[in-house]
Amino acid sequence: MKNLVFQVNIKPNGGRSEGRKKFHYISDMYDFSNKRASEYAKKHDADYFCLKNEYDYLGKKYTPAYHKLYIYELFNSYDKIFMVDSDAIITKICPNIFEFDTLSATRDFTLTPSGIKKSKRKQDVFGLKNDYVYFCSGVVLFDKKFYNQSKDYWKDVLIEACNNLRNIQHDQTVFNVLADRYYGKYNILSDDWGSHRRKGKFINHYANSKIFNFSESDFLKWENKL
Repeated sequence: MKNLVFQVNIKPNGGRSEGRKKFHYISDMYDFSNKRASEYAKKHDADYFCLKNEYDYLGKKYTPAYHKLYIYELFNSYDKIFMVDSDAIITKICPNIFEFDTLSATRDFTLTPSGIKKSKRKQDVFGLKNDYVYFCSGVVLFDKKFYNQSKDYWKDVLIEACNNLRNIQHDQTVFNVLADRYYGKYNILSDDWGSHRRKGKFINHYANSKIFNFSESDFLKWENKL
């Protein structure tokens, strides 16, 4: 079985960016994240690839976040693809994600009353099933089943999401709609795997609100206590 760790590190290109969420490019953080992801891949006998130029199909029309859809090209050569945002940093104690055999990701909202309300709103706005759990696309393990069952539909869903859906969350909405329609239930990872809500001991996902506070030395000091 051939596995891959995949990241996108493309500088802002002025492309399509529906929704209120704007991304900031912090080169030091992204480079450190890429280095850690590459080391993680080597540790677990996987390949590593970082997309640094726009995917031709999407070009400069779409912002870098959408270019994570390049996984549909990569699946021609791989069985599992671990997709990690470049603002998420893998720690030294992170387990082998490839031991999971299904799509795996952290839930985007907590099981608190507020989180359940937000999740329900996502279901309503994006036309998802009532029992579907909306996931964060910053750290996701995709399997071949996801590829096989959605590869003929992702381009149509991308166009549909960008043209018709309110409050689209870039690639995250596209991947969730595809998973809901063509995949079904997936493995829900704990917050330690890169939830944006708190520091995860396996992956620290800084996300947009915390990205300006990144310091490699501070990260290493925190990591040494794990």
